Amino acid sequence: MDQFTTPQIGLALRRLRKKHNLTQKDLANGICSQAEISKIESGTHSPTVDLLFALSRRLQVPITVFLDHTEQQSSMRLIDDSLLTRFRNKDFNAIFTETKALIEYANNNIELSLLYKYYFHLCAYRLNKTDFRTCIIELQNLSDKYSTIYYSPDMIVRIKAAIANIYYENKSYKHSLRVYEEILRLNFDNDEMVLNKIRIQYNFSKILIELKKPETALNYVNDGIEKSIKFKDMSLLGQLLFQKGACLELTNSSLKSTSEVYQKAYLLFDLLNMTEYKQIMLEKKSHYLTTLLKT
Repeated sequence: MDQFTTPQIGLALRRLRKKHNLTQKDLANGICSQAEISKIESGTHSPTVDLLFALSRRLQVPITVFLDHTEQQSSMRLIDDSLLTRFRNKDFNAIFTETKALIEYANNNIELSLLYKYYFHLCAYRLNKTDFRTCIIELQNLSDKYSTIYYSPDMIVRIKAAIANIYYENKSYKHSLRVYEEILRLNFDNDEMVLNKIRIQYNFSKILIELKKPETALNYVNDGIEKSIKFKDMSLLGQLLFQKGACLELTNSSLKSTSEVYQKAYLLFDLLNMTEYKQIMLEKKSHYLTTLLKT
């Protein structure tokens, strides 16, 4: 796990511990050893982001109070990466509880507060603590704040993509389509944003297929495949090829061209050990894979 190295952390930790009238043993209880707290405060040990996060929760302060501006930007990325990984692993209950508590204490840091609210509302929806319409309203409010208070194009895209996805899950395809169209009009002016665009194009193509627009979907899929190859990003290439095969089926393309695309998708899923996608193809598209499966 990545570690923070600034000596400011030890000084801030000691100040906050004393403010709460805690001994080093009290602060460490259930989190780490007293010796580790002592080393951090003396500046001889660098805490991991997970440890610093746990200590900040006990001290009821945002993690950024320990850090200078440069370190804050680094910590924001680490916090986001950690929450995103846990969210993808469906750790919704824990994230919901943590972010609910932390939002209040992050009010002095707008960016961190907005980030916590983003995960809080998504987890509330996943846990059925709020309906999808309410979640969308809250996410839209967050998007507006990112646009006016703390401009972050990456987060604006992420929030709008989450809104579009929630509409899609609830079969509000036309609303989802409109949001994706809005996203694709935004500027994707750096490599990271371009990779985000690939994911947007993939999700957008799924909706276009639901709306019986395979020709339009194929344009976005082909562009996503081209970008994936150009930027050497394989994370969605298999899914894009699978989606291309679906588009070719719906446009009555030749059996040969459709089979070739599906076979490329299957080989990628096999290479990346994506067993779930392989199983879907074997169950639903095996007639396109006969040549490949014989070899």
